[in-house]
Amino acid sequence: MAMNTDYARTLLKQHGLTITEPRVFVLSLLRKFDTPMSINDIMEKSKHTIALSTLYRVLADLSHAKIVTTFSSPNQKLLVELLDEEREHHHHLYCESCEKVFDVSLGEELEGMIEKLISKIGETHQIDIQEHSFEMYGSCNNTGQHSLRRN
Repeated sequence: MAMNTDYARTLLKQHGLTITEPRVFVLSLLRKFDTPMSINDIMEKSKHTIALSTLYRVLADLSHAKIVTTFSSPNQKLLVELLDEEREHHHHLYCESCEKVFDVSLGEELEGMIEKLISKIGETHQIDIQEHSFEMYGSCNNTGQHSLRRN
């Protein structure tokens, strides 16, 4: 699979990470498909040329550097997605029937309400909450066919 790796190399440099082929491959892949991907998806796309242990180390490094984020599907698959400063904050809708993930933006007003609630929860428990996630899970009526559009 031929991918433009300039983006990945630049991103790794910006975050002070060593440029390695597994890191470049993962970042290029996530950018190319622009959707959350499971570990299995990444392994299949790499044609199993990356060891599973290496992939987990790469994802841990990228997550720690805040280049990617992870979340779990209802069936406990780890899903990985690029964090993009240009992309607005969003949440996820996961279809358990066809296993598709949709980005969902809640809008400024609702996000503002959620931020206030999170701040209040943090104050109540005396915890400085750094980030939050909001995932929704359901099943479509027509497996594989959605009336929703990806953002």
